[in-house]
Amino acid sequence: MTSTHQVTIVTEDHESITFDCRSDEDVITAAVRQDIYLMSSCREGGCATCKGYCSEGDYVIGKVSAQALPSQEEEEGMVLLCRCYPTTDIEVEVPYTYERISFSPEGMDFEAEVVGLEQISINVVKFQLRRTGDDKTIKFEAGQFFDLEIPGTETTRSYSPANISNSQGDLEFLIRIVDGGKFSEFLKKEAKVGQRLKAKGPSGVFGLKENGFTPRYFVAGGTGLAPILSMVRHMKEWGEPQKCVIYFGVNTEAEIFHLDELEQLAAQMPTLELRNCVWKCSDDWHCEKGSVVDILRRDLVETGAKPDLYLCGPPGMVDATFAVCADLGIPKERIYLEKFLPSGQ
Repeated sequence: MTSTHQVTIVTEDHESITFDCRSDEDVITAAVRQDIYLMSSCREGGCATCKGYCSEGDYVIGKVSAQALPSQEEEEGMVLLCRCYPTTDIEVEVPYTYERISFSPEGMDFEAEVVGLEQISINVVKFQLRRTGDDKTIKFEAGQFFDLEIPGTETTRSYSPANISNSQGDLEFLIRIVDGGKFSEFLKKEAKVGQRLKAKGPSGVFGLKENGFTPRYFVAGGTGLAPILSMVRHMKEWGEPQKCVIYFGVNTEAEIFHLDELEQLAAQMPTLELRNCVWKCSDDWHCEKGSVVDILRRDLVETGAKPDLYLCGPPGMVDATFAVCADLGIPKERIYLEKFLPSGQ
């Protein structure tokens, strides 16, 4: 027999919203049914956008990706709201502010035109879009992502912009080319300047947290640099005073990109330091030699720093960074992250 329960969502700025949820529907679906749009993306238990902590009540969790919700987190009470089916009244704490909850679907879907398409390394393309229509304003929190649809299909992929909110409607994406990837094949064979596609967003909860003057260390693997760049550019735009260090890592010199852009940003920000790391490099490589995690460990050991850390990259890089921080006494509550998940999840 179907029963109805109360779901209370508590945001990080201590606001809350309560709505009904039937026992045969997940929390995200129940919210949408009542014109409440919580942070979510894939709606299939694969992306972790809708992750929260259930502080009260009982529930059943449906099928989820182990990368999006590791078993240890599930045991600690973390849930993916798109796969959470309440069996009693529940209360869930989410890692974003009340203003990120929407009460209308309008404004999330829009059309954009391709204005730039450039290969900037052996496996990365800079893909630039501009919103069409009268209202070109693009608003998002640095670190969030947009869903882009391949024209003529219903296939979408999620990418974080490297730029910040603007009134010109510009979005700049740094996209890794993957053999056989659907969006990669579109970029290689079909995409062209002037083409139009559908976009949706912003979504996601990855972003800057306020913690006084605590230094911010940003660790990026490959195209994980995009949301990191957006956050640091936001800091520059708003004149935020925290010391920040970007640890940007790739495997080979052929994969490195955006060095000029990073140097230019550092020249404009006295608080910014760069660590451009190549794991398998030649003797002639002029920046850091080694993995991004090893270079981070070196700096943390030498300085004794206890910064806030922002991580975006492959799960292996993220997990290794967590291990370094655990060894050096940096609590996991000071680590904010977004893992790359397999395409299509």
